[in-house]
Amino acid sequence: MGFSQENKIKLMESNNCYMIGMLAEDENYYPPTGDDQEVITTLKNSNNLIFYIRPLSVDPQPVTELIDPNLSNPLYIGIDNDQDNVVKPMTYKFTQDINEKKRVLYDKLKGKLILFKPKITFSKEDKVYKNLIIINIETDIKTDKNMEFIPIPVVELKTFDFQQKLLDARSIVLEDYNHAMYPPEYIICNNYLYFNFPEWTKHSSNSKAWICEKYADKINRIKINTNSNEIRGGDNIIFIDKQLLYKMESEGKKEKITDPLVEENNTKVKSDINLDSDDSKKINEREFEFIQGFKEVTLSNNLCYSMEDLINLHICVKTNPLTILAGMSGTGKSELANFYAKMLKTSEEDGTQLFLPISPSYTEPGDLLGFLNNTTGLYVSSETRLVDFLIHAQNKAELMHIVIFDEMNLSQVEHWFAPFISLLEKKPEERRLYIYSPEAHCINRKTYPDYIIIKDNIKFIGTVNIDETTKDFSDRLLDRANMISLKKEKLAKLQNEMNELSLKSQSNKDLQCDSFNEYQSWISNKNWIKAYSPEEIEFLDELHDLLNKFDVQKGVSFRITKKIGEYLLNIPVDVNGNKLLSKEVAFDIQIKQRLITKIKGTEKQYGKLIGIIKESNDNELINSELYNFFNSEKALKISIFTLTKNEIVKKAKELGVYGYAN
Repeated sequence: MGFSQENKIKLMESNNCYMIGMLAEDENYYPPTGDDQEVITTLKNSNNLIFYIRPLSVDPQPVTELIDPNLSNPLYIGIDNDQDNVVKPMTYKFTQDINEKKRVLYDKLKGKLILFKPKITFSKEDKVYKNLIIINIETDIKTDKNMEFIPIPVVELKTFDFQQKLLDARSIVLEDYNHAMYPPEYIICNNYLYFNFPEWTKHSSNSKAWICEKYADKINRIKINTNSNEIRGGDNIIFIDKQLLYKMESEGKKEKITDPLVEENNTKVKSDINLDSDDSKKINEREFEFIQGFKEVTLSNNLCYSMEDLINLHICVKTNPLTILAGMSGTGKSELANFYAKMLKTSEEDGTQLFLPISPSYTEPGDLLGFLNNTTGLYVSSETRLVDFLIHAQNKAELMHIVIFDEMNLSQVEHWFAPFISLLEKKPEERRLYIYSPEAHCINRKTYPDYIIIKDNIKFIGTVNIDETTKDFSDRLLDRANMISLKKEKLAKLQNEMNELSLKSQSNKDLQCDSFNEYQSWISNKNWIKAYSPEEIEFLDELHDLLNKFDVQKGVSFRITKKIGEYLLNIPVDVNGNKLLSKEVAFDIQIKQRLITKIKGTEKQYGKLIGIIKESNDNELINSELYNFFNSEKALKISIFTLTKNEIVKKAKELGVYGYAN
């Protein structure tokens, strides 16, 4: 059977689930994958051994619904070479005798409880295989094929915190229990077993977060003692035999989780035990309110952008001095930048906002900054008023300042913006913008000093159109900026959201950012390297190698890696502490904005990297190493990369039609 890309992705999510099983002895039938009908046999056309595992816990939901809804083939297949050292004692490694290997493998697995993760794979013909990776082999637990184990997530929260989240219908992160699994029947927290849950819903962006619907006060809990009849799956999941579980549930002393909440000592717990400090919580709430206010302001002014685009813009501005907004003409890019600036309480009247249309005649920094007249000894500021604005920002460090470069690529940006490009990477105190030589004679030096310090309280936002009247950006500039391609939303969505806004009661709360200090409090000071797992770093290295193979000037530089890391560390959270963008989505956004935008060139140079879509066949992407890379199993573990792959397809169409990708 064939699988759509969407269903393939769902099935791949099953690979992150934990299961329990045993060696599937004495089955009436084994899948025709091996050379004979034995529980351990050789893989067809191979010297590898395969073995069959009967699951003793429920399959992930996508496996049940998409592969085997009738449970006609419950077995999973293990391949010995996939199992590292889990099933390979020394005698197994050094023998070439197949029968001896079978004996060693059989002795290792027989009668044992086996903890594993599915490994769903697809053949070129779209045939699906239910393979597995063994995580651990439990030797002390006797099993039979009639046993059934229940997966139980373990929550590492204080009891009060956990119960309050249940009562408030707030999301709870279950680290080793993702959305591919069925909703949990039981949860363990601090030696309490919780059960009798009402309906669960899945968090919209965090694949490990679940929300227990209201009426959570119906939930029961009992005190339990863990024993040898359980097995820990990952760090945060336990499997318990179903019969034992029912016995514990029926014999245990049941308690309701009601308000006031009861702890082990039957005393009311103070509400100040939250993991986050009160100050940190207030900071997060203020930033969340700011973003909500930003959305309302855009809607009330007839602009409809997705919340994802607005959050992306906010993070980009937070983490980078220069942000560029791209998109089709007439969608309100300049207005969007203006409304974001207003949310920071900047205005042209106060001298904290500067709207600067770029002229095609601008060819050097002096066109924007002005010049020192050597004849008169006077510094003459440009009509753009940029120098006066920068001096104001330097002197009013407590206020945010925004410069909006409107249609900034009507002229070559690298020419008139040249002094800023390198400066903005330096520390704030080192960003000295010299407007004339310190040794020069300047009569009005007090008004116009020879240099201006560009502090963090000033941000630059540019808007661009991409057409025949505009100039391309250099890699040097793109390395130092986030380039956001704004999506035009459906008119029907704009109408619906505006109707909803008109019905919503308006809060008197001030949702704007009060000051530069408050804005700075929203920026994480963690080291950017902490944003990455080892797998993500390895992924970026491999992506660099692929890009570098086609162009030695392209790749994942240290600067880009740092900037992506800072972006990932600065994703805002809602009032419950849930990230407004999942890491997977944020990674996709950054790869597209930081790397894919830089791939521009001819079919001869990038045809094999990007692939080509001929005008006659819009649906067929031919020979795209880059698309295949982002569609690989390793990539899909990090993100689905929807935006990135769509951008690759767009560039492939450009190559097919014009012979050039922009």
